[in-house]
Amino acid sequence: MRKRDIEAVLKQLDTIPLPDKEKILSACPKPAAAEVPSRAARHRRFRLRPVAAAVFAALVLASGYSTYAIANEISEYNDAVKFFKEYNLSTEDLSRSDIKKVYRDIITGSFTYGKTAEVFKKSISGYELHQDEPTPEDLEILWAYIKDGRFFVNEPPKDKDGVSYKYYEKYNYDSDNDNDVFDRSTLEMYVNDKPAWSVDFTDFCIQGYVRFGEKVIVYGSDSILGTGQISHAYLAMIDEGGQVLWKSRFVHGFSNEYIAAVLPGDEEISVFSRGDLRFMCLTRLDLSGNQIFFNKTDIGNSGVWNAARLGDGYIVQLGSHMAGQYASIVKVNSDGTIAGAFDYTSDDECYYIRDMIEYNGKIYLSGYSVPVQKANKDHYIGMRYEIADILNYVFDNMYLKIPNEELTRLVRDNYTAVLLICSPESGQPDTFFTVKGSLGGRLTKTADGKLLWDVESITDTFFSPATSSFTIGGFSYIYRYTFDENGNLISQEKTNEIADFRR
Repeated sequence: MRKRDIEAVLKQLDTIPLPDKEKILSACPKPAAAEVPSRAARHRRFRLRPVAAAVFAALVLASGYSTYAIANEISEYNDAVKFFKEYNLSTEDLSRSDIKKVYRDIITGSFTYGKTAEVFKKSISGYELHQDEPTPEDLEILWAYIKDGRFFVNEPPKDKDGVSYKYYEKYNYDSDNDNDVFDRSTLEMYVNDKPAWSVDFTDFCIQGYVRFGEKVIVYGSDSILGTGQISHAYLAMIDEGGQVLWKSRFVHGFSNEYIAAVLPGDEEISVFSRGDLRFMCLTRLDLSGNQIFFNKTDIGNSGVWNAARLGDGYIVQLGSHMAGQYASIVKVNSDGTIAGAFDYTSDDECYYIRDMIEYNGKIYLSGYSVPVQKANKDHYIGMRYEIADILNYVFDNMYLKIPNEELTRLVRDNYTAVLLICSPESGQPDTFFTVKGSLGGRLTKTADGKLLWDVESITDTFFSPATSSFTIGGFSYIYRYTFDENGNLISQEKTNEIADFRR
């Protein structure tokens, strides 16, 4: 973009009273160069930018259209209205002439009409939520809780009935071969922190679970058992008394298959899995565990990370640590075919989606953003890229004994929790919430129709360069935000729950 164009847009913005313009994101579609996994799918890339760049960011959108003159006023007005609807732009307080002028202003990249910036302001609402910085008292309570074992780190919140679950594996040492041998995988149920029952599985290792009314569905695979090259995915349903009702092993012709998400429904259970590190699979089972539908789609070298229902279909998160793919969503039809794709990217920020849910006709995406790191990305693959600039600062200054307090400040400055509320048709965010110094976490619905958003406020961190699984570790207090059915924030609660931070 030419310098004078940017200066003109910024000057235009300065004439408009935007209370939090540095904190509002804009999502602008951009024609994608790469094909989506399905040739029939439409791929749109959404660029999330600070509001100071919101208006001229739309120049990206304009690059996909030709500038042309329309002699017929009616035709131009109809095109303008269609354009406003397609990109969820507000027509509030705009006359017929205003709508045409704003439309022409955007597609030509002029941005000289005074009401254009107001349209962007009204179309996307952004809110920064305040959280207090961690205090010495917070740290004291945090470590006292951890030492006393008064809660499980990363355990899901208890439901209103006080029910929670925990799973783990047990191994036996084989002295003849000098290694550990898998013995069993166990799921335990607790009611108000008291053990209710436990179930053991010896043929597969539990990797996750979902509640289904008073029942619970566990899933996993036998890859950890060392029984051969073939790795099957497993699913089992357990009733409220701890009895295994059924168990299903997936035999789809793959050498390796793992389950990414289980979505129970009133009449059937939908399961998304990945086969042979290449195929996205949709399997549906009846409530007795019988497989009644299967479809696979070649998605190449992308992992299947998460899924949620969306009307009669689904939304699925695809990801790749090696490719830096953390915020890619595909819409999937009920037959397992891909119907569309969305990427959430920015020139200045990297976005990471951790959970998603359909809520009252909107897509809610929970995650976080970090600034684009100055360090060479090839040297910091995966989650270490998120903290690359922090690590460079530590190593460049030979600051290997950096105090926890200073490190925590650097880490908190690096992370911002993000909740995007998006249109299910276009994937474009209509509203968003941000929380500095935090990571967006789990999204859940309550029995009375509310939506809960867990936000992990980074509380204390420590530097551990000799640890193989992470370099910066720590713990985060979980804050819980409650939204009503209209998407309005109605409460914030600091819980006693704690999440791990490992990068």
